[in-house]
Formats: sequence, structure tokens, C-alpha cells
Amino acid sequence: MEGATIVQQILKALDLHSGKIQQQMKEMEDRLRAEIQDTENRLYAKIRETEDRLHQKLLDLEKRTDARFERLETKMNYWRLEWSETQETVDFLARKTLQHERKLRSRAGQNEIS
Repeated sequence: MEGATIVQQILKALDLHSGKIQQQMKEMEDRLRAEIQDTENRLYAKIRETEDRLHQKLLDLEKRTDARFERLETKMNYWRLEWSETQETVDFLARKTLQHERKLRSRAGQNEIS
């Protein structure tokens, strides 16, 4: 019977030991889950931060692009105005040149008659 008592005590000791091991494994699992959750939260925060930075950079780029297009549009409007004024000047000079040529032909014709 002594052997049975020893076996019973060994089984009891193993049962207590396995309970402690199970408790330690549960604690380790809980810590691991907490660390995973913490890492996941930090990762998501970094991703959101990066998204926000990229979004801001895109907004800044859009603003700069809009400003440049506005300046370009202003320059093009100025060039159109210049072109229009130049065209008017050319038209005026062409009319005056034709008027002078007509006068010269008319006087040349009068000189031939006289």
C-alpha cells in the first residue's frame, strides 16, 4: 500500500505542477495577446499617421499645382492680349500702307497724264 500512497502523492504533485504550468501558460498567452494587440494598435496608428501625411502632401501638391495653373493662365491671357494688340497694329499698318500705295499710284498716274 505504501507504493500506492507514493504513486498517489506523485500524481498529486504532478497535478499541482501541471496546474501551475497551465496557469503560467495562460499568463504567457494573455501577455502575448496584449503585446500583439499593442503592436497592432501602434501599427495602425503609424499607418493612419502615414496616410494623413500623404494626404496632406497631396493637398499641398494640389494647391501648388492650382497656383501654377492660375499663373500660367494669367500669362496666357496677357499673351492673348498682346497678340490681339499686335494684330490690331499690323492691321492698322497694313491699311495705312495700302492707302499710301494708292496715293502713290494715283499721283504716278497723274504725273503720266501731265
